[in-house]
Amino acid sequence: MASPLLGKWKLEKSDNFDNYMKAVGVNIALRKMGAIVSSTTEITDLGGNKIRINTQSTFKSADVTFPLGEEIDEHTMDGRHAKTTIVWEGNEKLHQVQKWDDGKRLCTLDWVHVDGTMELRLDCDGVTCVRYHSKCTA
Repeated sequence: MASPLLGKWKLEKSDNFDNYMKAVGVNIALRKMGAIVSSTTEITDLGGNKIRINTQSTFKSADVTFPLGEEIDEHTMDGRHAKTTIVWEGNEKLHQVQKWDDGKRLCTLDWVHVDGTMELRLDCDGVTCVRYHSKCTA
């Protein structure tokens, strides 16, 4: 699939990220670092029904290959051990669900292409955050 989400994206700004991290259970030290670091995320279609999401920052990084529609074990950048599933919803949205604490906690991450940009829309317990990304040109 030739989705416009595929490629490398630079984080430009975030709305309500600290409150989202609080809802997830991130400690204050990690929240402070998360609020100030910049990151790039590359989304790659590996074929065979697999997507790779590689997020790099100066503080923490994650490089995860997701088999679409299958639940996997994921160690998140904020230290949670989650059961994660990701699926395409159309051509311009990846919908990700993370469950942890034996399935008692849940958050969603929607990677959405919007007018040439990417928005990462996060929700946990009704607390939402949007992280805005621009496409890297080089």
